[in-house]
Amino acid sequence: MKHTLKKSAGLAAALVLLAGNASSGWAQDTLKISEGQRFYQKVCAKCHEAGTGPVILGRGLPEIAITTIARHGNNAMPAFRLSDIDDATLQDLAAYVSKSPAPKKP
Repeated sequence: MKHTLKKSAGLAAALVLLAGNASSGWAQDTLKISEGQRFYQKVCAKCHEAGTGPVILGRGLPEIAITTIARHGNNAMPAFRLSDIDDATLQDLAAYVSKSPAPKKP
């Protein structure tokens, strides 16, 4: 009986460690996605969901096109400097825009 309790305690400790590793990876993925989505909602949506700029969600735009246009500008789209959005956040934003479904119509 004592031996069984030790095994159970060891198994429980291993499961807790595995759950902690799995949840921290999930949390990092969620934060990464959330950063790009947060920037989109805070900055991009003000034009791209208000009829000023074209709708860019749900079009499956390539990430490289999004990062290039955001960094260098295009027509009325201003260029965003590194001080406006860092490269990691821009890449997250591009992944978010590229993979997001089209916004629902009201």
